[in-house]
Amino acid sequence: MKKLLSVILAGLMVLALAACGDDNKGSEENKGEKLTLYGETWEGDDVMLAVDFYYPADAGITLEGDEEYPNWIDMHYNDKNITISPAIFEDTTFDANKEYAKENEETYEEFKLNGYNCYAYEDFGGYWIYVHLEELSETTDRYLVIDTEVIDYSIDDTPEGKAHYEDKDIKKIIDSFEYRGLVEYPEEEAEK
Repeated sequence: MKKLLSVILAGLMVLALAACGDDNKGSEENKGEKLTLYGETWEGDDVMLAVDFYYPADAGITLEGDEEYPNWIDMHYNDKNITISPAIFEDTTFDANKEYAKENEETYEEFKLNGYNCYAYEDFGGYWIYVHLEELSETTDRYLVIDTEVIDYSIDDTPEGKAHYEDKDIKKIIDSFEYRGLVEYPEEEAEK
């Protein structure tokens, strides 16, 4: 009897694990639409930095960006009246901007986002988050900047400043980012 019960329990555990595996796979496939930012790097012409963001397909988000600068794309969340503008950089300004913000911005704060150190502050009604991705040298960093701003100031009751980020739908998009590091820049993306 104990052996039979053990076999049944073992079978149930296997089925439960299989079901969990299917759920995880399904959640990967159902992240929604993907926006990939590509940033220039000193590593060479055939590679770029890559960061992915995910947003709901049914959110009515429109994308706007300059084809010459694929490192910065505006995500207009029209229903929320908020634009999320992520950008990826590799340069020497991360620390200098951090020191400036620390001394001059009353709303300056530091926290972690997806395990990365970042700082943020309100500026001109928007909320700026600087996410430190990698340190390349004492002066050069790879980092992500995420700015949120109001699309139309004539619309009442739109949150401003940090309240943009605290909106659960906006926060979910911002928190969804995945830094992939150096990738080969796809030709089909380069031609868009």
